[in-house]
Amino acid sequence: MDIAVIGVSAEAVEIYRYFLRHPGDSVGSARQRLADADPERIQAVVEELGLLGLLDIKDRHRVVATEPRVGIERLIEKRLDELNMEIRRVLETRDVIATLEEDLRGGESSHGVLAIERVEGLDEVRRRIDDLGFFCYEQTLALHPGGPLSPGAIETGRVVATRNLRRGLAVREVYHPTALGNPLMDSYLRDLASLGAQIRITEAQMDRMVIFDSVAVVAIHPKESHRGALLVREPGLVSQLITYFDGVWNDAVDLRNFTEPSTEVPQLSELERRVLSVMATADKDEVAAREIDVSVRTYRRYVADLMARLGAVNRFQAALRAKEENWI
Repeated sequence: MDIAVIGVSAEAVEIYRYFLRHPGDSVGSARQRLADADPERIQAVVEELGLLGLLDIKDRHRVVATEPRVGIERLIEKRLDELNMEIRRVLETRDVIATLEEDLRGGESSHGVLAIERVEGLDEVRRRIDDLGFFCYEQTLALHPGGPLSPGAIETGRVVATRNLRRGLAVREVYHPTALGNPLMDSYLRDLASLGAQIRITEAQMDRMVIFDSVAVVAIHPKESHRGALLVREPGLVSQLITYFDGVWNDAVDLRNFTEPSTEVPQLSELERRVLSVMATADKDEVAAREIDVSVRTYRRYVADLMARLGAVNRFQAALRAKEENWI
């Protein structure tokens, strides 16, 4: 029996078990009965068990073993406390990331590290993407135009996204409808969604790219992704790419809603229908509110709610979607 994980060696266990079987024996008796053991070593282990709280050795002529449920549980709790403290110390090292990132940016600036790096070859691109995903600590964003990903790209994406989702990072990805319908691809998207990734679908044209925190990966040639990728670190460019992503994201539809669209027409109040009817025609909120005889504040509250329900980014788009969905 070896419970060294809580600080008790196999040798110590055997001597502890001896005193459990022979309550009240002396240390001398233990030396005589454990003839195969070194007497000096027995003495040392008895001292060790005393410090661990598994033996009461105040009287060496009458050693009492602590009840296992009490003694072992006490050692387990102590070890768990030590492990928790160690985990906290490890997690606290994350705080140094921001400082080290500043050092990295300073080093890149002073030594002329490329703000845009060219990476050629699919294998090398996938390796770099895996590295970027591993060191990502906030979010990953991705746009995937065209049809299903290749099996190799799916495997790379699965490893990176799964690891990041389990670390608590935000993962948002947008795909074109032509990516759906492939069993391997559909399974991949369902798996990501089940782990917490946000997946949306859009029929709009978009450029392929992936963003890991402050580094963007874009294709060297938009229509020939096999040629390689550009790694963009320039903050201004990355900011613009994130803005571009957000625009595509806001116009896209959630994967579940796209694949399983609701056939039910929502129940709208008469006032909600009137608000929808004037949203695309009225130039000003004051005019629209007066036309349907409500306050401007009430009108704006209804507009905000309807836009959210329709997933629209502006009022004109909300009115169009309302007509497409037969809301009005």
